[in-house]
Amino acid sequence: MVIDDYIRATMIKNQIPGLSVAVVQEGEPVLVKGYGLANVEHSVAATEHTVYEIASVGKTFTALVAMMLVEEGVISLDEPITNYLDRPPLAWQSVKIKHILSHQSGIPSYTDAPNYWELTRLDLSKSEILALVADLPLKFQPGEFSAYDNTGYYLLGLMLEKVTGKSYGDLLRDRIFAPLGMNASLMNDPKEIVPNRAAGYRLLNNKLVNKPYYSPSVTYSAGGQLSSVADMVKWEQALFRGTLLKQSTLDFMWTANFPNQGDDWDKLGYVAGLGWWVLNYGDRRVVGHNGSILGFASNITRFIDDKITVILFCNLDTISRPDAIAKEIAGYYCPALRELVLQPP
Repeated sequence: MVIDDYIRATMIKNQIPGLSVAVVQEGEPVLVKGYGLANVEHSVAATEHTVYEIASVGKTFTALVAMMLVEEGVISLDEPITNYLDRPPLAWQSVKIKHILSHQSGIPSYTDAPNYWELTRLDLSKSEILALVADLPLKFQPGEFSAYDNTGYYLLGLMLEKVTGKSYGDLLRDRIFAPLGMNASLMNDPKEIVPNRAAGYRLLNNKLVNKPYYSPSVTYSAGGQLSSVADMVKWEQALFRGTLLKQSTLDFMWTANFPNQGDDWDKLGYVAGLGWWVLNYGDRRVVGHNGSILGFASNITRFIDDKITVILFCNLDTISRPDAIAKEIAGYYCPALRELVLQPP
């Protein structure tokens, strides 16, 4: 297949050990396949069932569960997030749930803390993670601007647990994974035996090496999930068919949510929806999310009007634009998408 040639050439160019991809067209999978090696040391092939750390692609799960509770009338997008937090900082009092979902809270991202990378090897408590930013002022007033914020999605996990009385992992299992039969999807715990788990890699001086330990305590609801592309096909089908949320709610999540001061839509090429990034491809509706974590990169891109979705997981973290690979793959199934100019990062 021509698509196989493109994927293999891309893997060679970027030194990607293993890559799994799914293409879903009009709700039906047309490609679900693995390439290369899930584990280099043991020569284990990557397949559609290989389980990867999907990083921030998992924010789409967090957002969906939050919107389920909105539909059920349990929470409101206009409520302060602090209604559901224990002893929140005073500076966060005006931050609403919709600000969190759309990256407009102004709360500094804990991943930007100066000592963050020193802490990623430590199994910290959630309060210790939040302490990295709890005493800092807001970067801007909620709703005024937009800035990518892992802290907000960490807080959403705490909120969901408080409201439901369930752990975040159990919520994903009960609300998404079990109903959809996503049996390979779960929260990452490095000590657990996970069938088909991929090893993660990075390039050091142009040499492939094993990724260092990265504690799941620093990811949680902001990107601590595991999944396979075979499972993600079921996720995409649920989104396409509107089986977990009303279609009107999904459309609302996939609508650009401009901050009060506006975003330079033409310059940036994207703006946040709720849990998804809305991409500026002219008149086409396109939403997606990248994920990046030590050892892994991921992407899901939904070309809504063209009814085609690409899901891409790989076990190398130096792939800065997995969405660029996903767009090229989509073009093999919908040639018109090849004419679209890739948006800025």
